[in-house]
Amino acid sequence: MSKRYHERWKRPVTVQLPSHGMQIVGSTHDAAECLMELWLPKDTSRAYDEALRVCLAVYDGEEPPEAARSAFVAAAAAAAIPYDQ
Repeated sequence: MSKRYHERWKRPVTVQLPSHGMQIVGSTHDAAECLMELWLPKDTSRAYDEALRVCLAVYDGEEPPEAARSAFVAAAAAAAIPYDQ
């Protein structure tokens, strides 16, 4: 596991999930947990899959944390989940 997996993003992302309310996501670890545990159960979009893939790539040290942030925001937008970045 890369040390950067838990590194805090410069700006957290706040999402409003229908079944879990407001969530503040501030790291790749937070994003992965949100996607796997709290996200919409029927989301099978490419953006969702890509966000998970990028989180794993950060975990493996292959991508920077900000790439996970961008992919997470794209997944929220694709799923029409309100977010603030």
